[in-house]
Amino acid sequence: MRILVIEDNEGDYFLVHEYLNEIFPGIEIKHNTLLKDAIRSLEDTSFDIILLDLSLPDSNGTNSIVDMVKLANGIPVIVLTGFGDLQFAMDSLKLGVQDYLLKDDVNPMVLRKSIGYSIERNKISTTLRVSESKYRYLFDNNPDFIFIFNPNDYTILDVNETAAFLLGFPKEEFFKMKLWDIYEVDNQSEIDLLVKNLSINKASVHNKILKSISSNGNTFYTNLALHKINYNGSDAVLTIGTDVTENILLEHKLADERSRKTREIAEAVIIAQERERREIGLELHDNVNQILAGSLMYLGLLKKEIKVESELYRDIEKLITEAIQEIRTLSHNLIPPSLNELELGDALDHIISIAKKTTVFEIQKDLYDFKESEISNDLKLTIYRIIQEQFNNIFKHARAKHILIRLYQEADKVILCIKDDGRGFDTTTTTHGVGLINIQTRALLFNGEMHINSSPGNGTEVIVTFQI
Repeated sequence: MRILVIEDNEGDYFLVHEYLNEIFPGIEIKHNTLLKDAIRSLEDTSFDIILLDLSLPDSNGTNSIVDMVKLANGIPVIVLTGFGDLQFAMDSLKLGVQDYLLKDDVNPMVLRKSIGYSIERNKISTTLRVSESKYRYLFDNNPDFIFIFNPNDYTILDVNETAAFLLGFPKEEFFKMKLWDIYEVDNQSEIDLLVKNLSINKASVHNKILKSISSNGNTFYTNLALHKINYNGSDAVLTIGTDVTENILLEHKLADERSRKTREIAEAVIIAQERERREIGLELHDNVNQILAGSLMYLGLLKKEIKVESELYRDIEKLITEAIQEIRTLSHNLIPPSLNELELGDALDHIISIAKKTTVFEIQKDLYDFKESEISNDLKLTIYRIIQEQFNNIFKHARAKHILIRLYQEADKVILCIKDDGRGFDTTTTTHGVGLINIQTRALLFNGEMHINSSPGNGTEVIVTFQI
């Protein structure tokens, strides 16, 4: 062991020297009477402990303590003095000395305990400083956002350099902020729930993605993990947020791309359907109906020529006439009216009039707060086809007596509601048929959403909402 004794009184040094040799046989003792000589000794030799007198020819009191603690660079310093002021002793300990001994109270046992305790305390302090330094380095240089906040009022207690850099605030600003100033207001209830669960379960809560806003308005998405910790003697929450902005933006981009592709496919399918419907409708109207009309004319000519009155002739004429009427109705359904020349309400009247001729339904049309001039002809056609499709579903399955068609606008939305009082179905167990899938596909083309309200015995309500 090497000990540096800084003492200008030879008598006091003699006693200390004797005590040290008695309690630590074989030690190396270096003696300096001036602070400047002690500085040179520290430059040349490594010591385990320093005993410092506070009344030196070239330095005294607080100045001696401050200078020596700084120059010791981690070597424990024990003040050995005749100045017995208690407050000064306490202040000296705050300045970094390990112990404060009065010369009149010193004996071998006291000196042994003080040196031993000082060396051990210094080892512990050094270990803590190294540990804290490593923690601080890992904390500040971690690539993730890290916050420590008070779970009672959400004030920020500490923040790492990564969060300060990415969010664009000086570190000092964070200590004036609460967690709400970093994360969007909409996330408050979610963070409340996370902290509450953390308090109840006393476990980490992972995988909660929240949005945060930087000082210049940039958006970050962070995947949060919360941990309950003790911070400076009080309960706190350590929040580690991994930046997943790129992943989220890529997911949004992929979702938009999938949606665009889906709309393109749906549009192609519907265009093909409309073309096929038109071709079939025209073929029925212009060809098949003409053939039947010609057949009816020839039947009339034949009847006059052979001058025969027969019930069979009348039945044939009736069947051909009914076939012509059915084909005309079918072709009108397949070929929609020109919606750039005709009001949608009138086109819907056309569907309703056909339905009333072939069924016993009571159909009510309600178009209020609907500005037809604000929507495109393509959207009009989509609404027309959806109503037509749902009519077919009702005719086939519902066994309804009343149907209500409601079409209206709210802000930037067009809402279509088709309601019947039929037998309904269980939406949780019944899969959508072709008709409902067709409605959903057509709605998708205009960023529309379809919702179905139904239960057994309580009818069905189909609601389609379009963004305009």
